[in-house]
Amino acid sequence: MSLKISWKYLIAFIALNMIMGELHEQAHIQMGYLVCGCYGPRDFNVWTTCETCAHTSLAYWATVMGPVFSYLVYWFSALFLLKQANTRRNKLGIALLFATLPFARIFTACMGGGDEKTVLVMLWGEQFSLPLLKVMAAAWVMLFCLPPLWMAIKSLPQKNRWWYAAGFCIGPLLFGVFWQRWVLKNALSMEWWKDTYIAGTPLLVILHFLLMLVLLIRFRKALTE
Repeated sequence: MSLKISWKYLIAFIALNMIMGELHEQAHIQMGYLVCGCYGPRDFNVWTTCETCAHTSLAYWATVMGPVFSYLVYWFSALFLLKQANTRRNKLGIALLFATLPFARIFTACMGGGDEKTVLVMLWGEQFSLPLLKVMAAAWVMLFCLPPLWMAIKSLPQKNRWWYAAGFCIGPLLFGVFWQRWVLKNALSMEWWKDTYIAGTPLLVILHFLLMLVLLIRFRKALTE
């Protein structure tokens, strides 16, 4: 299978990456609302439950739901889209899986961070040491993320396969550092965006999501060419 990495492909892929990232955050904050009865503060990639959470003992479910959403996307892409005889669906599976950042989950967990580690600390922080919990979290992430990631890598064009894999794994992270952590966070701190929320989400985040959705719809065909 060949991939045509054009400028249209890159725009569509980055838009898909931004969309999947926001859906991951929505899985967190909407579960937090269901558990707590209120929304906590958030920006583009950092959130917390509200201080007046009605069920603090269940607040870990808000942390759980982000990874659960991502795992479902990984395995749907790997077991359904990548297994199809239809090449266009295979290419969509590659884009969808890599856009949801499985490598980032693995890397973060191996560095001792991530949602999975946070959940284990919340549940078993008093029973087990922190280093052990980090190892457990890394093993958990590897179990759910590595198999579909490996399936996606094997589906890449044989020629220059590992260059493709490196680009898909690392490229979105580098772009995210620049775009989300610098450009968008600085924009979000401006006065006219403050205190404007819809369903727990800043208005700027919603507008950005809609822009990415428009770009994805406009250039979607490039992902399967």
